[in-house]
Amino acid sequence: MKVIVPDIHLTIAACSTALAVIMCVVILLSSANDGARRERWWLFFPFGIAVPAGVLLTWPELLGKPFWGLQLGWFALTLVYGGVWNAARVSLGRAPRLLAVLLPCSAALLFNATVGADTAWPEMRMLPRIALFGLFNALAAREFWRLPEHQPPSAMTLRWILTAFAVIDLGRTPLAPLLPGPLGVDPTQLWSLALFNFALVLEGLLLGVFLTALRREQVAARHLRLAMVDPLTGVGNRRALDAAIAQLEEAPPTKDARPVAIAMFDIDCFKLVNDELGHPFGDLVIAGAAHVAQELFGPGQVYRTGGEEFAVVFRAATMSDALRRADRLRKAFADRSHREGSTVRRCTISVGVALTGPDRGPRALLACADEALYTAKRGGRNRTIIAGSLLPVAITPVLRDYPRAVRRVSLGD
Repeated sequence: MKVIVPDIHLTIAACSTALAVIMCVVILLSSANDGARRERWWLFFPFGIAVPAGVLLTWPELLGKPFWGLQLGWFALTLVYGGVWNAARVSLGRAPRLLAVLLPCSAALLFNATVGADTAWPEMRMLPRIALFGLFNALAAREFWRLPEHQPPSAMTLRWILTAFAVIDLGRTPLAPLLPGPLGVDPTQLWSLALFNFALVLEGLLLGVFLTALRREQVAARHLRLAMVDPLTGVGNRRALDAAIAQLEEAPPTKDARPVAIAMFDIDCFKLVNDELGHPFGDLVIAGAAHVAQELFGPGQVYRTGGEEFAVVFRAATMSDALRRADRLRKAFADRSHREGSTVRRCTISVGVALTGPDRGPRALLACADEALYTAKRGGRNRTIIAGSLLPVAITPVLRDYPRAVRRVSLGD
């Protein structure tokens, strides 16, 4: 019986190509229902191009002329690395750079088919390819290094994976004349072919796994943000406030940190505004209150706790500092005109302020500020009250701009 001994070189290359096909299928199946078609196709792109690249490098005679089969196979492989860079960009919400990939890859193909075709200088063919591999890996790594802190775990892992492979590729570029193919220009050896394919498959598997994981982490983070944002105003909701309070309680005390203050405020006579001017106008007033608070305290510090009630978490040096800033909010809102068509009105808010102390932590602060708020409401509205005090800050008269029904109730309470 005749035993057929397989060509080990051919087997290694064919297995790498088969793994690229498998990764294409896995990526399509894993992201089939996530609704992100653009991101899915850019993630698919490098693995999809790797299939014809592997076929042409394994069987270059398929095109009739092995020389062109090899040239186009290497061209496709450089596109694979460029596709990785673009997949990284798109996964991070940035625009792809397709032309920036096609131009250098096409230039390398043209160079290899002309000047590099001279067999007296075989390293001339290999150097541009290896340099492009390292360049595109470095560019992909740079996309992740540009990210701010506190990113998903997969983004941090991809940063180091791409950096490591960029260093390897750029590091072996000057060594290409000394290494066997496909690592360099000398005749191919079994170990060099196996190492090249191992590195190629390893990078592909790692990128496929972690780019897919990054996509899922981004979707989960987006859902979490939506669950913590009030859709009407764009500020945090009660769940986000609870999370912020919990974070403050768990944070270790620092010597130079200023005390935490909480201001709770509520739109005065809001039900009457809604009844007389309608819910759309009421929504406008609520959104206006959130906008004024964000202008004064900055994003991420304002929370809508329900209905027309809000909370602001900020740091203040002293109670008088907290009171001054909270009352500035009251005055700024009182000066704001709310407009819808020909309807123009002004409204007021009542504010309760509390500051952390030796026996009052961030969570207890909420109850204290809330109590101060209702003291301000019972005391006549449009005022700022410090927790534990019955002394309001001076009232700003804006009742002349209220609807008649609102004015009557405000003067009567």
